[in-house]
Amino acid sequence: MHPVARYIIKRFGRMLLTIWIGLTITFIVSRSLPFNPADVLVSRLATFALQLRPEELERMRRIIYDLFGLGDPVHLQYIKFLYGYFMGEMGPSFTYFPVKVSEIISASLPWSIFLLIQTSIVSWLIGNFLGVIAALSKHRRFTKGMEYFAMGLQPIPFAIFAIAYLIFYVVILKGSIPAGEVMRGKPIIEIMSIAFRRSILPLTAMVIWGWMGNFLSMKSLAMKLKNEDFVEYAKLRGAPQRTIMWYVTRNAITPQFTYLLLSLGMIFTGAALVEYLFSYPGIGILLVTSVLNADYNLMLGIVYMSIVGVAVAAFILDIVYPIIDPRIRYPGQ
Repeated sequence: MHPVARYIIKRFGRMLLTIWIGLTITFIVSRSLPFNPADVLVSRLATFALQLRPEELERMRRIIYDLFGLGDPVHLQYIKFLYGYFMGEMGPSFTYFPVKVSEIISASLPWSIFLLIQTSIVSWLIGNFLGVIAALSKHRRFTKGMEYFAMGLQPIPFAIFAIAYLIFYVVILKGSIPAGEVMRGKPIIEIMSIAFRRSILPLTAMVIWGWMGNFLSMKSLAMKLKNEDFVEYAKLRGAPQRTIMWYVTRNAITPQFTYLLLSLGMIFTGAALVEYLFSYPGIGILLVTSVLNADYNLMLGIVYMSIVGVAVAAFILDIVYPIIDPRIRYPGQ
């Protein structure tokens, strides 16, 4: 077998192992919770069915236990849990019962993907571009001011920044947050327009806060590279500033791809706080809803999607990194 094919198969197996370990930990934690979601659901349904006889309530309890996969011994629950999640069957939601968790997530996932891919790419591009400019610019006051601004703002927790941004937008700018609209049956262009309009506010908040990490890391890398021998040699040859910037950017951008791909892998958890504050119908607001309502299956479904997203992103990163960085080779090359 070719060494590259062997390497890809090995990394793919490691990805599956990561997903399995994550699912196992999720199963253990979920079965250690102090409450049983099936009992909670039965008690709630019983309040709306006061006329049911005890045997009917017991039959309803058994049906709900089967739906939640809690009626079997623990080892059978574990096997069914793994099989169901690998097949995409995550059971019914407690909050939206009897709708399946997979259907709920599939309806919200495109919104989070649309928002967070935009956010990750825009923040990455802006931060890296400004980082190279700050490292190579001769206007030291401007670059120092930008660096102090980023270093002063980045330690602020994102939760506080998002709330402050919302207050500024609503109270000072007198802006309004777009409400939900009926999407079913509309043309795809109109749906994209609505999605973009609803994503502007959370996108702006996340980009303002998100570019700083890329900026600081890129500036640090570019500062080290600009004194390397190959850059000094280019300067002695009289290379223009644009060429120098390209040399530095091409070598400093490679480590930044790691952050970009891993951040794209986190789209499955969404930006819970931002989506909740700005009423954006993505995975993040689903996660908040599931926590507030103790929605056992929905929480597990979102956690599972997050595990898969990060594992797949790491797998893609391992495969494409030797292509991005010529200094790295596949094993056996």
